[in-house]
Amino acid sequence: MIKPKENNSDGRIFSKTEGIELVAVKKENKYIYLVFENKNLIDIETENIGELPVGTKCVGKVDSVSKNINSAYILLPDKTKAYLKNAGNLKCEQNVAVEIIKASSKGKLPSVKLIDEDITHKTDLSFIEKGKRTYENLIHLYSFDKILTDQDDLYEDITTYCKAQNVLDLSLVHKYNDNMVSLSVLYSVNARLEEVTSKLVWLKSGANILIEETNAFTVIDINSAKNEKGKDNSYLEINKEAAEEIFRQMNLRNISGIILIDFINMDADNTKELLAELKELSKTQKNYTKVVDITPLGIAEITRKKVGPTLSDIYK
Repeated sequence: MIKPKENNSDGRIFSKTEGIELVAVKKENKYIYLVFENKNLIDIETENIGELPVGTKCVGKVDSVSKNINSAYILLPDKTKAYLKNAGNLKCEQNVAVEIIKASSKGKLPSVKLIDEDITHKTDLSFIEKGKRTYENLIHLYSFDKILTDQDDLYEDITTYCKAQNVLDLSLVHKYNDNMVSLSVLYSVNARLEEVTSKLVWLKSGANILIEETNAFTVIDINSAKNEKGKDNSYLEINKEAAEEIFRQMNLRNISGIILIDFINMDADNTKELLAELKELSKTQKNYTKVVDITPLGIAEITRKKVGPTLSDIYK
């Protein structure tokens, strides 16, 4: 594969592009994948570099067992270890069929579960099925007009995958080369990460939303703040603006479980209109999301399916 030549024009060229773009950069030990629609951030995913993907099924070997907490550490085909709950009667050196269900985070090992798979004729530490890389899932989820990365290995992996699977025109995959403006700077990656890990998010109207994630549920509060019009119709406008941003943040942060949103109180008709708006917004979520109701106190009750870690799990 021919490596594109370095130049100083990529920053100027790609700063003007539109459509749905996937931007992939490296930050510490992770690849960060950012999805933009006309330069507006709509999705973020991360991937631990060098780690077997979630969904990988393989023949592991029991490395050690903790009987007091009914768990075990499993050696994987890449010679790394993973954590297994509910180890049962497993013994050291025993071969087991496992599936990776959770990536490592905050110093914790990846998690695996036992699967019902005949491994009688499988060799030690062998693969049954490789899990999908993050970019594979994103390519199938979005219709990208452009994919950009400044990482040589990732560029080759993506182009090889697209060619082998015939899922995307290779002319849409670009290796970013600009020694004046980095790809991270061009797309404000650090600022974007700060935005989606901050508790406070400001709205164009001058109002703001406060996001508090706990182990039990997530609480989101809407504050009219600088917007003090004080009319019920104005509160409906603020609540609708806040709702749109909240559902965007839910996608970006991968917030899941029970979500309680404290909207500004309104009359019954406007509350009914807001509830209809929430149900429409729920259809924009990557993960299954259900709007249950808005209580008489103006609190919206929402549930969202958990798929993978939240950004707060990864960065805080």
